[in-house]
Formats: sequence, C-alpha cells, structure tokens
Amino acid sequence: MLQITTLALASLLLQGPSLVSPSPKERLAAVDQMARPGNTEAIPLLTVALKKEPKVEVRAEMLAGLVRIGGPDVPPVLAMSLATDLDKDIRIQAIESIQRLYIPAPDTGTIQTIFNRVKGVIAQPDRPPLPNGMVVDKVSKDALAMAMQKDFNEEVRASAARALGSLMAKDYVPVMISTLEDPQNQDHKVVRREIIESLGVIRDPAAGPALQKNLSDRDSGIMKSAILAIGLMGYQDARPQLDAIYHSDKRQDMKEQALESLAMLRDPRTKPLFESLISSSNDFYREKAAEGLARTDYDGTGFIEALKNERKANVRTAMAFALVSSNHNDYINELANALNSRQGDQAETYIFELGKYKGKVPELNGYLRSADPKVRARMARILGQIGDASSRAPLDELTKDPNTDVMREAVNALRQMNSR
Repeated sequence: MLQITTLALASLLLQGPSLVSPSPKERLAAVDQMARPGNTEAIPLLTVALKKEPKVEVRAEMLAGLVRIGGPDVPPVLAMSLATDLDKDIRIQAIESIQRLYIPAPDTGTIQTIFNRVKGVIAQPDRPPLPNGMVVDKVSKDALAMAMQKDFNEEVRASAARALGSLMAKDYVPVMISTLEDPQNQDHKVVRREIIESLGVIRDPAAGPALQKNLSDRDSGIMKSAILAIGLMGYQDARPQLDAIYHSDKRQDMKEQALESLAMLRDPRTKPLFESLISSSNDFYREKAAEGLARTDYDGTGFIEALKNERKANVRTAMAFALVSSNHNDYINELANALNSRQGDQAETYIFELGKYKGKVPELNGYLRSADPKVRARMARILGQIGDASSRAPLDELTKDPNTDVMREAVNALRQMNSR
C-alpha cells in the first residue's frame, strides 16, 4: 500500500474541499476532486478517510472514486470494505467496484455508485463481458469468494457469487461448487442460483456433475438455471436427463429451457429430436431445431426451401445460421442484416460462433464496410471478441468512421485485441 507523509496529508487536506469537513457535501466534493485517473497519491488518504467516514453515501463515493483512480493499490482497499464494513449497501458497492476495476463502465463524467444510478453491473440481467486478456488479481477473487461463503447477508453473498462469474474466476470453481453443495445453503436459493448461473458463464465442465444434481431441484428457478448452465458449458453427459425433461415435464417453460439447453450441447445424438421439430407449428421449437442442427455439422441444404416460406424472423435467423454453418455462405447477408432488427442479439450470438468456430471471419470482415452503421458497429464488436488478426486493418479504418457508435466499437474492439 502506498504511504503518505504527514506533510503531504496536510497539503492535500488544504487543497479545496476537505475529506475532514463537517459537511458531507464538501467531503463528497473532495472525493470527486481527488478521484482522477492515475492519481495514486490520493489512495492512502482516501483509505484513511474511508475507515472513519460515518455517511454511507460518502463511503460509497470513496469506493467508486478509487476505481476511477485505478492501480494495484486499489483492490486491497475494496477487499477491506467488503470484509469489514457493517453496512450491507457498502459491501455491495465494494463488489460493484471490484468488478468495475476490470469491466469498465462508460465514463459519464461523474462518479457512479449504487446510490446514484438505476442499476449497477451486478444488477444487470445480461452481464457485460470481461475484456479479453484481462487478468483479475487474487486479492479481489479471494475477497469475493469469502463474501460468497461467509457474509451474513444473503444479497451480498449472491452478489459476490455473481461477480465471480462475471470475472471468469475459473480457478474458484471448486469453491463455488462446495458452496453450492453445502447443506447449510439449501434454503439460500438466491445464493445457489447465482452460483449456478456463474458456473454456466465460466463454462468449466468440471462443474457439470454438480449442476446435474440440480436438474431435479424442487425450486423451479434453481432447476431452470441449472438446465441453462449445462447447455452453456456443453456438458453432454447430462443429455439424457435434459431429453427426459423435454419429453416428460408438464411445465411448458421447463420443456423450452431443456430444448434450448439441448440446442447448445453440440451433441450429434440430438439430431433425431431436432429433425423431428423442423416442421413444428411451434415457432420456438423450429428456431431451436435449426440452431441445434447448426451446431452438429448438419447439412443445412434442406433449409433453403424452408427459409423461403418461413415468416417468423427468429426462425429465419436460426435457419440462416444453419445454412452458413454448412458453408452456404450466401446467407451470411441474412444474418448481418438481422443485426439491425429485433433479432440483433440472436444474430450476434450466431455470427460470433461462425467466426470463432467455423472460420467465417474473412466473410464477416466485409461487413465492416456495410452502409448500415448499426451493422458496422455490431460487427466491429463481434470481431473484436473473436480477435482474429485479419480483422485488425479494417477495424483500424473504422476508428475514423463518421458515426460515433461505430468509431467507439472499433476502438474498443482493437483494445480487446491488443490486450491479448
């Protein structure tokens, strides 16, 4: 930890608003003034003030301000607050701040805390991805793992479990499994569910057997999370149980979740099921049939005629995915156009898979010159996540794009590629 001399401390206290002012507003102003990127000299001062600060809102501002400063001296301070602060909201802010060290938020010009915005990263339903190549330090992960196991507030424990998933803490999977299986956590459903979902995000097959035990959980939320997590990690040993849920469970939402998970397994043994659903009257079933077959090296030629007659956009997008997966590259255009539609997220998932696992990056690079700025922006984001060197030059051109969204996505994509 950085040290601060008495003289330096006095000097900092006399510069404008003070952290020892009797006015909370002045103390907040002092934090805002000190929390500048790279201003590491302020870390010891904020650390001392944090331990003495009586106001929750000011302590939260200090934690968020430390993230803005950044540097290796910040994680121990955040870990300290997570372990010792008596206020539940501050411990949640510490978790939020730990994540923001590694998953930066857009700079709004003001310090953002859980108190002055609608949702933080820990509350978002779709987790922002950890940038490729980002290394999370052990201090942060240890603090989160301890909070997940030992904190006396369930919301804090659940938030810590979620954060371990968002930060892709694969080396902490054994701890997450042991916490999930601890009999004392049986009634802590929120914590268990967040652990299950995080294991699905991390996608370590070692967690497969533990997740499989939850496929028959009495709580429907736990069961659905386990079904989806198994699909995400492609744990094929659970296929018979997923198949049984699809065929035998009377709950429609559970059947659909099982079918979605089966479509992610990439298991050739699912082909007969998906072939039987290609002509289903159920739109969701047709979509998952095409998606599942696309991931099993299926010859998608039969989808050419089906696509001509299909009216549902979600099914059309899945059929185009199946066709491109079987090297009918003319249908990439259908997927690219879908990026600027209600099927944008669906198309983005498919396009990433095609580039990452099917060798389609050369074809995708061409869409960085699309006339549609939405397509250019989303394609830049996808290609940055894939990280193929052939995308570097066309992405560099987009850093001069007149559309600010496109330019920003191109810059972020190159930053991701450079961090590898």
